[in-house]
Amino acid sequence: MGDEITPVRISSLTIEECAAFDFLPTAVVVFESDTILYANAVARKIFEADNTDQVLGHSVHEFIYPLDQERVVARIRRAETDNVLNPPTEFRIYTCRHHVRVIALTSQTFLVNSRIGLIATFLDMTERCAMEERLRKSDEQFQHLMNTMQDVFYRTDAEGITRYVSPSVLNILGYQPNEIIGLPAAVFYPCEEDRKALVETIKTQGYVRDFPGQMQCRDGRVIDISISSTILLDEMGQYAGVEGIWRDITQRRVLERKLEQLASRDELTGIANRRYSLEELEKRLSRYQRHGRETMVCILDLDHFKKINDQHGHLAGDQVLREFSQLVQSELRSTDHFGRLGGEEFLLVCEDSSVANTTLLANRILQKVGSHPVHVNAQTITYVTVSIGATTMEARDTSSSNILSRADDALYKAKTAGRNRICWFAEIPVRSEV
Repeated sequence: MGDEITPVRISSLTIEECAAFDFLPTAVVVFESDTILYANAVARKIFEADNTDQVLGHSVHEFIYPLDQERVVARIRRAETDNVLNPPTEFRIYTCRHHVRVIALTSQTFLVNSRIGLIATFLDMTERCAMEERLRKSDEQFQHLMNTMQDVFYRTDAEGITRYVSPSVLNILGYQPNEIIGLPAAVFYPCEEDRKALVETIKTQGYVRDFPGQMQCRDGRVIDISISSTILLDEMGQYAGVEGIWRDITQRRVLERKLEQLASRDELTGIANRRYSLEELEKRLSRYQRHGRETMVCILDLDHFKKINDQHGHLAGDQVLREFSQLVQSELRSTDHFGRLGGEEFLLVCEDSSVANTTLLANRILQKVGSHPVHVNAQTITYVTVSIGATTMEARDTSSSNILSRADDALYKAKTAGRNRICWFAEIPVRSEV
């Protein structure tokens, strides 16, 4: 509130005439030479006076808070000498019960019983000041939290415009908060559909916890984030926006992917391991049962692998397994699955393929493996070949074990028929051209 003063024409009244102020809804006090001559009912209530004697005849100094004395008395003196209207000002008072209250007071020069005095009106601002102080402390605590937290707190409106974002966004995305506020949140998503999915989920269930997403940094990097947010509603209960936090989980996701890879990859060859391959076979069987896609399943087994280990050592055997895996992978489609079941035995699953096409693929593998010498130190292994047992998925298959059993039977036929060939289950062996 300002301190501008306004000269006024002095009016006069008597103490008896002050009785009319008892009916006003605001506090009124009349004093002369710092002595209180009149206080209406509202004023006495603010002063917590049990009777008029606790206020009337007392000096105003008894009620003014010590640290505010000088400022308030200066205003009184100015009003008395300069005939002015003091603008509203806030200061603290003591009540008759020694409580501290804050009042907003306006005073004006009056002739009271023909002597210069002041008439003052005021409002009790204690609760408002207390509320403002609570809000100030709450805001300070909020800002302290925002300035120290590593996660990003954000708030968007119903149109998806960012209305607040915490300073931590600088360390993660590389943008200052004021560069983001006012922009649609969706512009920071590499895939706008991800943002739509987030909002729709929040609208449906009212919140999300650890919702996956991605954001693009200033330098172009795309990071993985985890979002926990709550819906905001207006006074009519309508959608008004979203607020919550998101955190950068890129390193966690990288670690998770590495762990997933370690759990699903064969350590020696780098291809899928037994557990993952059997799970993949079950998935392909489930798709076959739903959609009827023609799917071929083969078991590949290196011929005379024990001989390689015995003659050249296990390091040579390991090298043969690695190079064999690379040779087979070079002939496969991206939709084919190839994994190691264990030892020298491998699984190949060809979805959306026919017996004829799979046979052609098998013969290319037989040709490539048989013509590829493996060099280990000063040794060259030239007799590496592979036998393949194949079968088709059938409507009667209820589990992958049925399929593997048929493929294994076919592999046995290929082995007994002379190796280095593909045999289909319940079919005449198909010899390779090598």
